Amino acid sequence: MDNKDQKLLMLLRENARASIKELAAGINLSRTALMERLKRLERDGEITGYTLKPPQKEKSLRLFLMIKTHQPSCELIAPRLKGIPGITACHSLGGAIDMMIEVSTDTLERANEIRETLSAYPEVSEVTTSTLLKTHIKRPR
Repeated sequence: MDNKDQKLLMLLRENARASIKELAAGINLSRTALMERLKRLERDGEITGYTLKPPQKEKSLRLFLMIKTHQPSCELIAPRLKGIPGITACHSLGGAIDMMIEVSTDTLERANEIRETLSAYPEVSEVTTSTLLKTHIKRPR
């Protein structure tokens, strides 16, 4: 499964009733190419009866990427993050760190790919990574 497949599944999770046209535009594919992908995902069991299979397990690796930018540019960066599978939250901060990105993934390799993607943004001056070891308090909002 490649990034486009992951993004397609993410779009379907957000809106399972999205049209073929909307889904195709969301991952920059033609409608024909999107339909082929959907058929393959159905054949492979990722999509069953137009319902996504529940995740087998919770992602085992959670980490935070603290981003410093050259100038205030969170509003430019945040929209680009929506299409990156694995990013579960993005926060603008006041203080020494400009943004905090939460990442949930199964592998360090995938986490590093996300980190490298963000590091390559011209607005980003520094990325610091912290791995979540344990959650001591978690309250509903």
